[in-house]
Amino acid sequence: MMFLPHKLYGVIGDPIAHSLSPTLHNAAFQAWGIPSVLMPWHIAPDHLGDFVRAVRTLPIAGCCVTIPHKSAIIPLLDRITPLAESVGAVNTLYWDGPELVGHNTDVEGFLFPLWQRPVMPRVLILGAGGAARAVLGGLYQLPGVREILLCARREEQARELAARVRPLEDEHRPRTAPLPEVHVLPWDIRHEAGADLIVNTTPAGLEGTSPLTGFPRSGTGLAYDLVYFRTPFLDAAEAAGWKTLNGRDMFANQGGAQFTLWTGFPLPDAAFRAMDEAIARHVPL
Repeated sequence: MMFLPHKLYGVIGDPIAHSLSPTLHNAAFQAWGIPSVLMPWHIAPDHLGDFVRAVRTLPIAGCCVTIPHKSAIIPLLDRITPLAESVGAVNTLYWDGPELVGHNTDVEGFLFPLWQRPVMPRVLILGAGGAARAVLGGLYQLPGVREILLCARREEQARELAARVRPLEDEHRPRTAPLPEVHVLPWDIRHEAGADLIVNTTPAGLEGTSPLTGFPRSGTGLAYDLVYFRTPFLDAAEAAGWKTLNGRDMFANQGGAQFTLWTGFPLPDAAFRAMDEAIARHVPL
């Protein structure tokens, strides 16, 4: 018998072949017995407007949005949520009645593995692209963060990031707690910036390189790479005695938040297993 999904979802980006969103969501649909499917769609930047117009006429129930469309898609939508507005980036589309709405679940995904960690007062963010927006927005919510250092090859991009992303009032940070100070550092002195948490938002790990080769041998810091497998950045940190964290949990939990938003159901264990199997098959360990 031919499978006919009742609802169609998608993930758009350029490139898109690497995306694990179809693996994650389709395993979840199957586990819950939901007759839906999520398809990967390669959408070049100059076709983004055409795609959004198509979403408004075709039976598309929701969509994941990835590089390079997370900011460019905003003016094409009916509205965006306060969280998406605060970071200036959208990674999720959903319908609210007749309105096509943009939301951001990357912030939630980034924060998920950090809630139970010790307080990390000083944080260094490497890179200032779209992923760094969610990281900076998330750090505004993380209790105990007092100083955030932004460091990117293009210093003006880091300054734009600092000016664009603003804190959103959140229950995790007490109203009386001061907001972290944000400073921009030149790329050339990134190795000299001491920090309790270093977050790599660059895609260097996908290319087998690292934006940071030397770590202080303190053994007290945490190195967090948003790429969801082992990278030279994490290897260098581990060799210096640092704790390490890759982007696996961030990806799974941002996807889980999307799935719940669309369906009302939590992400099942079967989806996590499918994602881990796909990572093991297709990326270096």
